[in-house]
Amino acid sequence: MKSDYDVIVIGAGPAGSIAARTTAQAGLATLLLEKRQEIGSPVRCGEAVGLETLVKFIQPDPKWISAEIDAFSLSNPQGDCLVVPPEEQTLMLERKIFDRELARLAAEAGAEVIVKARATGLIKKGPGIEGVRLNVQGQPREAHAKIVIGADGTESQSPRWAGLKSIPQLKDYYTAAQYLMTNIDVNPRICQYHIGWSLAPGGYCWVFPKGDKKANVGLVMWVDPKEKKTAIDYLNEFVAARFPDRSILSQIVGGIPVTNVLPEMAADGYMAVGDAAHQSDPLTAGGIGPSMCGGSLAGQVAVEAIKAGDVSAKFLKQYERMWDAQWGKSYRRLYRIRHALLKVPEDKLSHIIRQASLLDAQTLSLKDIALIVMKSYPQLMLEVIPYFLGQ
Repeated sequence: MKSDYDVIVIGAGPAGSIAARTTAQAGLATLLLEKRQEIGSPVRCGEAVGLETLVKFIQPDPKWISAEIDAFSLSNPQGDCLVVPPEEQTLMLERKIFDRELARLAAEAGAEVIVKARATGLIKKGPGIEGVRLNVQGQPREAHAKIVIGADGTESQSPRWAGLKSIPQLKDYYTAAQYLMTNIDVNPRICQYHIGWSLAPGGYCWVFPKGDKKANVGLVMWVDPKEKKTAIDYLNEFVAARFPDRSILSQIVGGIPVTNVLPEMAADGYMAVGDAAHQSDPLTAGGIGPSMCGGSLAGQVAVEAIKAGDVSAKFLKQYERMWDAQWGKSYRRLYRIRHALLKVPEDKLSHIIRQASLLDAQTLSLKDIALIVMKSYPQLMLEVIPYFLGQ
């Protein structure tokens, strides 16, 4: 490892690898760091991603695609089910293979990739960031850079080190648990969502097929200090009721911020991307596609900043404006909808799903859903009417 780079990226997930590849392709000396001893492990997501977003950054390869999805289902605890086509073609990934391929492409573009390299702090000079303090293979090191890009995930510390406000309120945080299960008898081309506060308080359960009778089965739920049961407790109840003959191949737990993005994602010499910037969808917590976009935008701005010789927060905030132009309006709507849904009693939510399930999914429109909501729980419409008005 050298002592000086143009760009250092902390974290080799999708956001970090795309950022590193973007800057390396532009000829910048780039260092990509991963704290774990292998990239892509452990897998900490449902692994679904939209094809339209994916192909902007990488061409699909069967070696990291486990299933192709034709539809999504939405069910209530009583078993009523609405099946709808996805907004875009959806793929189920093998994240370990996928993440390593993204890192390989960053290395192929010229980035230096190092694993078991944990960032322990940022090197500062005045208000600006000048590099990263590291523990590499158990040894303390320092690496200097003109720009640091923080892609260090949901437990990220780099935004806080850079002086950004990054700790979400409890109401904007999901706790999550997921099993990779086998001997699962489900439609291999439908991603299932199960909604009901008795199943997952403030969140939802999912069953995402991965082929060969395997599936990711998990849930997210709100963080409530009064809640006595954990995400694993609720997941075990969900699994026991639906998949009594299953076997569990792996288990993951963690937390996901669903806040909309950080109020500031850039500081002098620093940008946050992916989960470090809270770029997961504020409604579903899905984050692969948005994280890749965030990494790409930050990488582009880093190239322009170094070319201009200006790595100030004022210059780097171009990244924030680019993100907002692409995702801002949608994320503000989704954030509003999630908080509105939390106020709806479970029986009302179940009734809405039941009524929607009786309609033809192929012709179902937002107007149809709005009419069902108006009849079932008009207060919800008052909360989310700006969404239907396109605001």
